Amino acid sequence: MASGKGHGSMSPSMKFIRLLIILLNLVFVIAGGILLGIGIFVVKDPKMQQLRPLLNPDATAKYSQSLSNIEIFAIILIVIGGILLFIGFLGCCGAIKGFKCLHILYAIIIGGIILAEIIIIILFMAYQNSFKSDLVGKLQKSIQRYYVGPPINNSTVSNPISLSWDFAQFNFQCCGAINKSDYLNTTSWNRTNPYYPNTTLTVTFTCCALNATKNWNGLPTNMIEANTCATTGTTAYTQGCYDRLVDLVYSYKKYVIIGGAIIGVVEILAFLFAILLYCRKADYNAL
Repeated sequence: MASGKGHGSMSPSMKFIRLLIILLNLVFVIAGGILLGIGIFVVKDPKMQQLRPLLNPDATAKYSQSLSNIEIFAIILIVIGGILLFIGFLGCCGAIKGFKCLHILYAIIIGGIILAEIIIIILFMAYQNSFKSDLVGKLQKSIQRYYVGPPINNSTVSNPISLSWDFAQFNFQCCGAINKSDYLNTTSWNRTNPYYPNTTLTVTFTCCALNATKNWNGLPTNMIEANTCATTGTTAYTQGCYDRLVDLVYSYKKYVIIGGAIIGVVEILAFLFAILLYCRKADYNAL
């Protein structure tokens, strides 16, 4: 037995490391709670409900009731949040109770998560361009096949995909997947002007500026102010909805990077400290 210490006792430095592990795992608990909240919010948010058909382009042909991409993303957030909560609880228990098996189990889980995160980052960097081209192509195809125009004066019998495009364009102030040319080859939209039946539309009304307040629960009931724009297409929004959505996501890029960096550092420190505590326990048990 080491001089000045009883069996199983802990030096001040190791006590400090144990305290750090507890604090680091409180970060996991907080982060897990935040991700759980975001995941639940994404599932319940009216905006996400309206965008559901666009974010599930593979299911558009049959208006599938299966999970959309955004719902899968929300579920992933909820699962990750739950895992972080479990890791935080496990790490705190291991540090407080000093169970050697919990230290090694904790280190294995953290190590697996770090490895998985590295793989995901590599895959994202490798396939982000192909993902964009594939998704944009499907979005353009959904306009060509299923867009029928906004339901003005009951002039059209709309469908979930068409409504989703109208909500996206009205609220994001964009037009089409890439630009207004996506509406040139529509097969279901007859382009009849509901306000002036003898004229035809070049772009849909929601591709034009409207004074109505943005709303994800309902479209404006009167869009006649956009008649000239919709007829000529000259003042329609020039930015496509894909780029507009990417710009919106990128506006939070700094916060995502900072949050990811903090979580990454916490994970590495927690992994190293758990190994140190495990090795310390093994050393004392060998005495």
